[in-house]
Amino acid sequence: MLCLHDILWGYQKSIGIKIDIGVDNIVRDLCMFCTADETENVIWFNIIYYDRISSHADIMNFMADNGINVRFGYLDNRMNTGTGKYIFFTNIDKKVDLISLVDELKDLDVVIDVEYGISKNTIIQSAEFPLNMLGERAIIARATTFVDIIRTLYENVSQSNGLMMLSGLKGGIDAAKYFKGVIDIDESNFKDILEELFIATGWGILDIECDQETMRGRIIVKESFIANKYKESERPVCGYMSGYFAGFLTEVLGQTMHVREVRCKSMGHDVCEHAISLAPPGAKLEHLLRGEST
Repeated sequence: MLCLHDILWGYQKSIGIKIDIGVDNIVRDLCMFCTADETENVIWFNIIYYDRISSHADIMNFMADNGINVRFGYLDNRMNTGTGKYIFFTNIDKKVDLISLVDELKDLDVVIDVEYGISKNTIIQSAEFPLNMLGERAIIARATTFVDIIRTLYENVSQSNGLMMLSGLKGGIDAAKYFKGVIDIDESNFKDILEELFIATGWGILDIECDQETMRGRIIVKESFIANKYKESERPVCGYMSGYFAGFLTEVLGQTMHVREVRCKSMGHDVCEHAISLAPPGAKLEHLLRGEST
């Protein structure tokens, strides 16, 4: 199961977090949005503004004047530079010219910059402490903590890469089973779901290519939290992700898929690359991940 990491708004942003601090408790709401109306898109906005008393009101008045109802959002005025940010999700008719709308928003005196995009998320999930994600208890952990565990295994355990791939295998299978239980997921949409899942958890940015006839392809991982933190290595270090991909794809596609990392940022490459292929008939996934042929 994935650990929830800090939201990476510099990437494709598709997840929101609101924190309400009370006397005795901290409530954290994690939301992934969807829409059942095919005439609308779910749009996220990340607005950087001057931290003034009227800033929020001016932005909200602009949204109201344009018929935009904020579904979910949060403010952050802790940027220590006289600026703040307002992040929110809304449903907007597909006929609306988003570029023109954003240009008008940028023209407001209180607005410094605006980022926006269309969310492809297909489920809604909310949670309080203890934090839950994909139906189970989750934790927030530094990437360094996770990578320290991986490094210790690589340096002290024989066949450590196969062990890490097997560990990732279960996580990928469990995640796919969860999604299959709440939405329709198949070869037509698994790429979007997996890509947004990795962004939402801070694991990396995925670019997935897979031929549906040959079942061969590749998964490019940009900003892999494992490779970025592991630094220099003489061998690929993202075996856990390879196993995770293999488990996820095998469970979703109903065919045994083999995934192995062929390029790793820790070895000096620009990105990490995981090769996808259909396993030979009768092959067991756990054997492939251990490097066995049967």
